[in-house]
Amino acid sequence: MKQTVIVIGLSSLPGGGKDYIADILTAKYGFYKVSPGDIIREKISRMKKGKITREEQQRLQGILRKRYGKDYVMELCLKKMKGTGKNRFAVAGIRFPGDVKFFKKQKNIRFYNIFVNAPSKIRFKRTMDRKRIDAPSSYDEFTAGDRNEERIFNLKETKRISDFKLDNGEDDSEELEKKIDRILDKIEKTNR
Repeated sequence: MKQTVIVIGLSSLPGGGKDYIADILTAKYGFYKVSPGDIIREKISRMKKGKITREEQQRLQGILRKRYGKDYVMELCLKKMKGTGKNRFAVAGIRFPGDVKFFKKQKNIRFYNIFVNAPSKIRFKRTMDRKRIDAPSSYDEFTAGDRNEERIFNLKETKRISDFKLDNGEDDSEELEKKIDRILDKIEKTNR
């Protein structure tokens, strides 16, 4: 990656809309989507069949970070990005504050993190609607998973150091796209 590359990281609790926003960035603005969560789920699915829980994903990420270093999953994302030949990426699943710092220190990359907020009931509904293999079986399980994610990933700090905060509590795609437009305008202005 010799030319300057724009990378937008997306952080949220599950169901916040980070993947949906990455899909908008891909379809409307020509970004290439990379998902650390998909990388983790692929690794787990090679080891076991059936339902993959959030706890298993969290555990595997912890094991990989201990074994290969705290930046290992972000390094896998960067490797995937380098293999595309693209220069605009949306990374849906920046979790740790160190993930933000990892991308901020990369040469030839301008990185901006967006922390996506949405109320827990809306996030729970979205999580159930997408019917992924790691979906919780109840709202109590979902909120327990939130508490684990906040503790394990230090999401309060990730939110604090994010460049932008985006509220995604309504089901209005047009309004969400306007919010994304405003953020991208700010990013474009800083890169002129």
